[in-house]
Amino acid sequence: SEEKAEFVRNDKIRTEVFIPLEKRIAREKPELVVSLQKLQDLLGIERFASRISKVQNINKSGKNLLIVAGNERLRTLLLKEDLPAIMQAFAVDNVRIVGGAGFGGVDAF
Repeated sequence: SEEKAEFVRNDKIRTEVFIPLEKRIAREKPELVVSLQKLQDLLGIERFASRISKVQNINKSGKNLLIVAGNERLRTLLLKEDLPAIMQAFAVDNVRIVGGAGFGGVDAF
């Protein structure tokens, strides 16, 4: 039988409602808003919403881009199907996409 996950109560950890990436970026990293809009134009609204909006974080440094996808399935989809559009929209030469180690709704980041 499968083992159930047990979590230790920690009052310093809290759960927050997930806010789509484009809304967080507008507030936290406004310099990336134009690139995100270009990416939405390239991918289309539905694909953008189902993939990019769910990304946990994006950081850009020069011609390098780091995307924290949050899970391996999303990471694989982004690499396999969306990488050229991501590179074009953000005008980068190098993209690193990391997945995640989600377990029972809790990420290991």
